[in-house]
Amino acid sequence: MTFYWLGFHKLQLRSKPLAINMIKNTISVDKAIIQIEHVECSDPSWCREKCIFLESNSQENNTLTTISFNESLSIYVFWESHSSADSFEVLFAPETDVLFIGCGSISARVSTNESKLVGLESLCLFWSFRRHKDYVLETGELECFLYTLDGEKVSSTSVDPPYEMKMLTEGIKFESIVVGTTWLRYPNNG
Repeated sequence: MTFYWLGFHKLQLRSKPLAINMIKNTISVDKAIIQIEHVECSDPSWCREKCIFLESNSQENNTLTTISFNESLSIYVFWESHSSADSFEVLFAPETDVLFIGCGSISARVSTNESKLVGLESLCLFWSFRRHKDYVLETGELECFLYTLDGEKVSSTSVDPPYEMKMLTEGIKFESIVVGTTWLRYPNNG
C-alpha cells in the first residue's frame, strides 16, 4: 500500500487585504491530481456555500486554502496561520480515496469518491499526519488521533509537549511529564 502526503510549513503572510496568492502546488498520486492553493483572506463569504467548506473556530482566520481533487471536487479551508509553528498538510490514501487535511486548529477527513466530509476535529494545534500500519496517526500540541484509512476515528488521547511516542503492538504510547502515560489503542486492544 502506498501513502502520500504533502505539507507546507512556516507560511509567511503578507499584510495586504482580502486575497493574495501565497503558495500553489500540484501533485499527482496514482489516479489523483491534487492542487492546493493558499491565499491570504479576510472574507471567504463567496465560497461558504460551496461543496465542502471547513472553518477553524479561531477568531483570527486569515488564510483560505483551496484543494482541488481531479478538478471535480473543491474543498475550501478557512484557517489561521500566524506563526512559524503553523503547518498545513494533506495526506491522501489512494486505496480508500480519503483525503486527510490538517492545519492550525482544524483537521478533517474527506471521501473524494462521495464528495463528502467523513469527520472534523477542532484541536489546539495540528502538527502532522503519518501512516502507521493500516492507520493514519494525527499528532498535535495537546491531542492525538488514530484513524482507519477510511477516515473513521478509532482512538484519541490527550498529550502535552514535550512528549515521547512509542509504536507498540497494542497501540501508540505517549509519555510526558505533565499528562503522564496515555495511549492510542488499536481496535480490539483495550
